[in-house]
Amino acid sequence: MDHHPIRTLLLALGLAILGSISALAQNPAPAAPAPGGAAPANAGRGGGGGGRGGAPALIDLATARKMVDAAEVAANAAGLKVAMAVVDANGDLVYFRRMDGAIAAGVTAAPGEARAAILFGVPTKQVADAAAAGTPLSATITPSGLAAGTVTVLQGGLPLLKGGKVVAAIGVGGGTSAQDETVAQAGLDAVK
Repeated sequence: MDHHPIRTLLLALGLAILGSISALAQNPAPAAPAPGGAAPANAGRGGGGGGRGGAPALIDLATARKMVDAAEVAANAAGLKVAMAVVDANGDLVYFRRMDGAIAAGVTAAPGEARAAILFGVPTKQVADAAAAGTPLSATITPSGLAAGTVTVLQGGLPLLKGGKVVAAIGVGGGTSAQDETVAQAGLDAVK
């Protein structure tokens, strides 16, 4: 088995981590939230890497639950038993659900796929395809995202974009890769 695509992906992640740590050290901290919980106008990080959102408040529990509810309806309609996870812009878990009968691998994969979608700002299928082809990708790593848990580069994770910024992501694990992405898409569609 050729491990070159994996080495390429790991090298790209390592360089992204170093670049992000350097950028974080040079940039001032984001502004505090405005009264009433609204994010300040300058809360986003801006810049390259897909324009990720910055504040975890960019997705709330009710929205994350709505995404997972819709994903579960799609999974039930397809006869699937999966795990579903929604993470915020920093890769922190906002909401998780494991359907009865979902396999253990799906439980680990779902939040990892959601984090990969946040890091790269694109569907995880694109990340997996790029890794297999040896194509470099950029990623945005935050200190919170580094500590949040695993990153899984398998099809099934989709970013949620609002106003051109990645504000959250959903990951689904337990079916085939294509089934997981279809279920995740149903979750995204519920909040667009």
